Amino acid sequence: MDDIINELKELEELTIQCMKCGTCQAHCPLYQKDLEETTVARGKIALIEAVFEGRIEKASSILKHLDYCLLCGRCKINCPSGVKTDEIFLKAKAILRKIEKLPTWGKLVLKIVIEKPELLAKLSPLIHIGQRFGSKKIKKNILKPLISSFSERNVYPIKSKPFCSEFGGFHKAKEEKLRAIFYPGCAINMIFTDWGRKIIEILNHYGVSVYTPEVNRCCGIPAATLGEIGIYKNMIIENYKFFNTIDAEYIITACPTCQYGLHEMGEKITREYVKKKYYDIMIFIEEVLGIELESITDEKITLHLPCHYDQSKEPKLNNVIKKLGTNFAPMENRNCCGFGGTFNMKNYKNSRQIGKTKAEEVMEKGYKKVLSPCPGCVMQLTDSIYGENLLDVEITHPIELVYDAIFKKRQ
Repeated sequence: MDDIINELKELEELTIQCMKCGTCQAHCPLYQKDLEETTVARGKIALIEAVFEGRIEKASSILKHLDYCLLCGRCKINCPSGVKTDEIFLKAKAILRKIEKLPTWGKLVLKIVIEKPELLAKLSPLIHIGQRFGSKKIKKNILKPLISSFSERNVYPIKSKPFCSEFGGFHKAKEEKLRAIFYPGCAINMIFTDWGRKIIEILNHYGVSVYTPEVNRCCGIPAATLGEIGIYKNMIIENYKFFNTIDAEYIITACPTCQYGLHEMGEKITREYVKKKYYDIMIFIEEVLGIELESITDEKITLHLPCHYDQSKEPKLNNVIKKLGTNFAPMENRNCCGFGGTFNMKNYKNSRQIGKTKAEEVMEKGYKKVLSPCPGCVMQLTDSIYGENLLDVEITHPIELVYDAIFKKRQ
């Protein structure tokens, strides 16, 4: 126990920056819902300090409070003191996980989904079949599981063939101008495989040759959020090894959490880095390729901006979507959608309650298309919106509209 307390004490350099001003209260989705001090960053930091200062004897008692966090980063973004709350919480959870072992379900997720990507790829046909027989169809590609503990959810099916199994390798553009790595991440590899295919086609069309991994290795963020920071480090290092073997200038992602895990947090945790430029696909289209796009719909469109998205790039993201639809307006509710990855698995009712506020705005404004450049947000918004019986609303990544604007208008 003394070793645990000493390790937490090492976080003091980070925690001491918190002035306990309470600004984080105004930006924490969970505090706004629960109004409990332990849900907000200030309260969590106070608990960590209480352990290494000797005011709380049982260190493991604070893990449940640290774990009750979306890790959306809104407290960090809006902190006047620049407190690195995400780094503090991830490191503290990793320390406390040494005395409070991970539940069986968590170990299973990490073993199969993260540490055994080849096994997961082999199991995907069986998972696909099992989902089909163990669920009822709500609409195209949306299922409601029959298992009681999941029966409230509206989910996307796992594909029978992962993206990397079909599209892993080198995709050379006819008139090559640039080379890039496309990192699909787990959601595109296993669920939204068509997004990945369309991204390759768009990039090839504009002279970008694309490398994709033949085996998708998770960015590791799910492991980090569960306190298994060693596994997270290993996944980052494995991905860095792949990136460094490829002769390309850019690493392109279609998931801001993957980019956050690989780039921003990955470099802090591993103290290693890759000499390539990271780009979200939508920003790459706007900044690097400068593609001219025409409007393809007059339906009411809105955009949910993911928590881990680079906020400074929001105007450019909006600019791309404005070109695609004449009737576009960003969501007024700028809060987190409530997904939080593993948070959704552990705290579904709380997660869904936050997501419901997004569905209420969609209903009130009459939006017919809801876009988000994050697979996790799309899954959460789909569950929340269809959970309110708004089955005529389409929820997807904006890359789908970009693809239609480029290719379908040419047909």
